[in-house]
Amino acid sequence: MSKHIAAAELRQVASLVSQPSQGTIVDRSFELPSAVYLLTIGAYFTFVMIMAATFGNPELAIPMVICVAYITMAFGVPSMWTQIGATNGMRCQSWGKFRQSEFSTNTGPVSANSALVQILVLPCAILLWSMAIAIIVAVLG
Repeated sequence: MSKHIAAAELRQVASLVSQPSQGTIVDRSFELPSAVYLLTIGAYFTFVMIMAATFGNPELAIPMVICVAYITMAFGVPSMWTQIGATNGMRCQSWGKFRQSEFSTNTGPVSANSALVQILVLPCAILLWSMAIAIIVAVLG
């Protein structure tokens, strides 16, 4: 429950401090190199291109454009987010530093290779699925 504190009591325990000279430094890059993002984006765009080539129907133009727009937004907004407050000097991690790092997960620390595999499993699975669909359509069509 709340309790009323008189202003005189509050002044006795409260102390005024000056505003901090430097704001909070926030790393919004998720500590990943740009190459990882580019690999993921490339896999998703390749999926859309394979589907567009497989089902080259003019009626699917709008859904393909919507897919491209969503992929662009899904990676464009976080990219802009990393630029917020860019004066703090935080940048995406270099590939060399990424390879030397160890990452904490729910199951314990993992190497950079294991982290990269975990990141790229879904985009690669989607890409392989689109290739399988394209092969099935080519064989049956």
